[in-house]
This record gives sequence, C-alpha cells and structure tokens, in this order.
Amino acid sequence: MLSGPLMTPRAYNGWVIGGLLVLLAPVLALNLMLLANDIRHDKNRLASRWQQQTGGVTYAPPISQNRAFKTLRLADRLPEADTIVFGSSTMMSLTADVFPPPLRVYNFAQSGNSLLSVIGEAQALLELPQAKPRLLVIPLDWSLGFLQQAGEVPPISLDPATLPPQQALPWPARLREALSLPRLQLLMTGLRDVAAADDPLAAARQLLFEASGADYRCSDGVPARDFDPSFRGQCVGFRADGSATFADQKRVSEGAAAAVLAQAASATSQYARALQTPLAATLPDQLAALQRRARDRDVRILFLMPPLLPGLEARLAASAHSGAQLAAIKTALLDGTRHERLMMVDAGPSEHYGCVASEFIDAHHALPACYRKVFARIEAQGLLRR
Repeated sequence: MLSGPLMTPRAYNGWVIGGLLVLLAPVLALNLMLLANDIRHDKNRLASRWQQQTGGVTYAPPISQNRAFKTLRLADRLPEADTIVFGSSTMMSLTADVFPPPLRVYNFAQSGNSLLSVIGEAQALLELPQAKPRLLVIPLDWSLGFLQQAGEVPPISLDPATLPPQQALPWPARLREALSLPRLQLLMTGLRDVAAADDPLAAARQLLFEASGADYRCSDGVPARDFDPSFRGQCVGFRADGSATFADQKRVSEGAAAAVLAQAASATSQYARALQTPLAATLPDQLAALQRRARDRDVRILFLMPPLLPGLEARLAASAHSGAQLAAIKTALLDGTRHERLMMVDAGPSEHYGCVASEFIDAHHALPACYRKVFARIEAQGLLRR
C-alpha cells in the first residue's frame, strides 16, 4: 500500500488558519465597508432632518445610544413642545396622545438612560432660554436600579452644536469591531434583507454605500425610513413625538404571563437583585433641587414610577427575599421628598390601572395601551392640568 508523507502539525495549523482566513475575508471586507458607511454619512442629522420634514418613523444608529438623535429632534420640537418626557426605554411607549390638549409633547426618553442623567437633562432644559416648558415627566424606576444609583448629577448639554462629530475607529479597534458578534449578526441581517429585496442590487447599494434604505409606509400609513440596517422595512424606530414603535418586540402572551411573572418575582431575577441596594441617600435632595429649579420657572414636574407587569410588585412585596427592601425604598423616597410636595404617581402595580400582561413586552416595558390607562387615571385626578 502506498501512502504519502504525513502532514506536520505546523502545516496542518497553517491550512486551518488559511482556510478560516479565506472564509472570514469577505465577511471582514463587508463589515469594514459597513463601518465606513456609518462614518461617511451623519445619519443622526439626516434622520432628524427627514423626520422633521415628513413626520415619519425612523432612528439613526446605534439603537442603544439615542442621545445625539434625540437632542437634534428636541431642538426642532422645542419651539412648539411644552411637555417633555424624560427617561429610559421604559418610558419610550408613552405617546403624545395620552396627554390632554393643549399640552404638546415630545418624548425625549433614551435607551439605558439613568435617573442621574435624566436629572441632568431636565436641569439643562430648564436653563435653555428658547424652551418654554409647562410640564416635565420624570420616571422613578427602581426596577432598573436607577433609584439606587448614587453619584453626582452629570452636566449635560442639549445644544446640538456641542454634539461630537463622528470619528472613525483606529484600525485595530475597527478590525475587532468588524469581527465582533453584534457586527456579524448585523451583516447577516443586512444580507438576508438584500436577498429578499425586489431589487437586490439597489438594496445592496443602500446597505453598503447610502445613508438609508428607501422610504416605505407602516401599516397605519405613516412614512418610514431606516437609517440603520437592523430592522429595515419593519417600521421600527421613533415616531415624530419621540415615542418608540417597539414593532419588532414580542408581547407577553396570556399563556406565557404566569411563567414570566414567576421568573420576574423570583429571588434570582434582575428585579430582586436591584432591590438589594437601598435608595441612594443623595437622591431625595437631587429631586428636591430639580423641583425648586422648576418652580422658579413656573414649570410643573410629574414624577412617575413606571408601570410593571401586573402582579409583579405584589409578588415581590409579599416575598421574603424582596418585600422589606421594596417597602424600604418606597418609604425612603416618599419620606425624603414629602416636604417638597412633589407630584408623584406610583404606576408600578399596573393592575390597579387596568393594565394586563399582553400590554407588556417584558416585566418592565409597558406598551402604549397600558400607558393610556395609566394617564387616563392621572388626567381624571387633574394632575396634568394647572
């Protein structure tokens, strides 16, 4: 029997590495082209300008950092908006139509935005001479640990002129980013959309070289344009009032509600872990200082504990692992701010407002239907009017 020479380990490793490089080369090249396209266009300004002109649905990348886009949109809306909603993604479902006329609303909420940042944003807004606010809505969200976060209120500018210019990453960082899992997933999504498009060549050109995809219509007839390839054609993004569509997210179904609630109320859930840290000692004074500054400008503030999945607070309050902690945080917050007569609404037990599980994405993201019920009760109590 004839046999050739055995391949040495070094040669074998070389063949494996070479094969991987051959496979990765086109992926790396395409992702580098996508990164270059992100820098080639100022997508935040283009998306903001497009929304101002059309009133359509859009957002600019990245989806996890909305400050630049929202700052540009706030500057456009300030001449008319007199009610500003602040917060994180838990407030993004709050739409302008839940507020009674003549209030004119812009929702400035941003992904992952902490309460300390929110206070800084509200302070900055109150200092803007062109702003004429009547009402600010500030979330007090313990479920994400924001009430428990100690620290100084950061200085924040809401002047679009101070937004930093887009800069390309250094080459080593660019290569790492191009081969990162999120970038690989984004590329696969983009290529899948190109393959499914009526005109694949046009779709590929938009993906790799242009600032956005083509205009299209949402199911309700509202125009949409996607400046990020993540969810093209799905009408996912910010509405003209600043609220988010969350069109890509699944709702909590009736069949899954019990399991979602059980997990969220367990001792190992993110909500139980958040409750292990007490209320930040400095927070009542920071809220009081903001309230005094607002009163000086004849502006009212509604402090809102956002709605949570029906039954979650009741389960946690009755539990051995979180009941005392939840009571302590709420008591400390109320005691620390009572003398300032803060206008505060606790919508955490959302079942008290008639919300149901199918009006949630998960245990702490309520959808517009739930917020409409919450604000109908707030309006009935006369808290939104002077």
